[in-house]
Amino acid sequence: MKKRTKIAIVVLCGLFLLGCGAGVLLLKKISSAGGIRYLYNLKHDTTGMASTEYHPENTAGADGKVTCTTLTDPSVLGITETIRFTKSGETIVWDEDYAYMRPEPVSFTDELIAGQVEGIFTFRGNYHRTATSYGTADISKKTFAEEFWSFDTGKLLKSSGTSFWSGNGWTGQPLIISWPEETKQIMNLYPEKKAKENFTEVIYSGMDGYVHFLDLEDGTESRPAIHIGMVFKGTASLHPSGIPLLVLGSGDAQTGLFGENVSPRAYIYSLIDGRKLYEFGYNDEMAHRTFHAYDSSPVIDAKTDTLFYPGENGVLYTVKLNTEYDVKAGTLSVNPEHVADYTYTTARATEEAFTWGMENSAVVNDNYLYVGDNGGVFYCLDVNTMSMVWAQDVYGDVNSSPIYSKEENGDFIYLATTLTEAILDEHSMGEVAIYKLNAANGSIVWKKPFACHNVDGVEGGILATGVLGKGAIEGQIIYSVSRTPSLSSGYLVSLDTETGEAIWLTELTDYAWSSTVTLYTQTGEAYLVQCCSDGTVLLFNGADGTLLDSVALNTTLEATPAVFGNTIVVGTRDERIIGLRVE
Repeated sequence: MKKRTKIAIVVLCGLFLLGCGAGVLLLKKISSAGGIRYLYNLKHDTTGMASTEYHPENTAGADGKVTCTTLTDPSVLGITETIRFTKSGETIVWDEDYAYMRPEPVSFTDELIAGQVEGIFTFRGNYHRTATSYGTADISKKTFAEEFWSFDTGKLLKSSGTSFWSGNGWTGQPLIISWPEETKQIMNLYPEKKAKENFTEVIYSGMDGYVHFLDLEDGTESRPAIHIGMVFKGTASLHPSGIPLLVLGSGDAQTGLFGENVSPRAYIYSLIDGRKLYEFGYNDEMAHRTFHAYDSSPVIDAKTDTLFYPGENGVLYTVKLNTEYDVKAGTLSVNPEHVADYTYTTARATEEAFTWGMENSAVVNDNYLYVGDNGGVFYCLDVNTMSMVWAQDVYGDVNSSPIYSKEENGDFIYLATTLTEAILDEHSMGEVAIYKLNAANGSIVWKKPFACHNVDGVEGGILATGVLGKGAIEGQIIYSVSRTPSLSSGYLVSLDTETGEAIWLTELTDYAWSSTVTLYTQTGEAYLVQCCSDGTVLLFNGADGTLLDSVALNTTLEATPAVFGNTIVVGTRDERIIGLRVE
């Protein structure tokens, strides 16, 4: 046989084997993704963005008393509330009318919402979830710097024992803080970091079971990592008064040393020395849902030292921390008491369809807390009476965190939904939406729908939290929408805050769960940074959506970045924390 013929046969055999391998992979993908539905979605696009439903009359009363309408009365959804509290040393659980009043009333003022720290102390920077960056950026080139720092993290075996949680996932935003000098000197920072002027610290809890501490400037470790051994998917919160107290919650169960199931829970740690001070919220008999996880970024009222923590088990925990902090002595302690814990059911809530549980991060204003659940209910709770004031049916999983906006004609809330099995058609497609609600009564001012895919184990819709524009993008609300119109693509869309109509729309080659972040210059120019699922980081002109630059990190990105000045920090699924700069 001639040499040329032998080579041809070898090449053909190789191509045949490659084809067989690709076929096996495709069959495996089809099997795990829902069979023929995957193939259908792969070949068929959705209709994408739909027409806005606009109800301008529902802006009425947005500057008035917080109450319900006949349509947003909680009874419409068959809400049954349960509260657990302590009275005269006795724990009381009730689900009927009870005139409860918080012993120490809470009222979130603008100062308490913004916090008293220099940096990003919670998800999206404050308790209105509107501060996607801290400080201003000096931008001239409008490009990413070629050099960036990288810090290696790790992974943790899932409770199933068959695969790993790795790096950082959704929502996965870091915290970035410039500590006061007095605080810096009592913490367990490395000596060179204590001595460093203008030191800024990145605090990043991840899916490797650690809390990592890094120098914002170069990504080097600033102190020993805290090993907790649980998965952290969500975003932690710091005490907004500047007390070095970290609150965070695990997002999945783990297998213990003896094969036991270790339930997710919430933790409180001292950042003076990395000690665990308290943990709670696991195997709670009050919860209607057995899955306990804490992807929400909690809220702390600094004035009364009260923690509000929504759980995916459907329970909202409110805990009086009783923090004792002496910066001169270098001591920190808490003595928590559960003042009141709250949960509810709806007429349609089941584990199979519309589930309980809160994964998004709540917003607060005055004595009201606003949050959505996995079963399509978005509601307003009076935290002093622990009673639901109004409830709006948004008919989709509320993973995206709400945004509270104080506008000329009143207060409003922006929120968005994700697809769930309960609302999919036979092709695993369905409709999600971005909403603007009247904060006073929950009425829908406008609704912007999008048709999305929901197969191969990856949710479609809006998992990202929006950007409420200021400066050059005043009057815009910007969201990334995943898995539309094609299975792997998405939108970055800017909507008019008044009408919900699109100002501009950019189609993303690869969808994004990561929330968009902003960089503002001193003159008010606005730039957007969007991390996409394929590891590409995009830089846009915020005013018109023009793409300015991109960088490929060659990984999977699900986490939301944090921005401090010109620096962007984000964690990857391939076990890295990256520090990028915009020039």
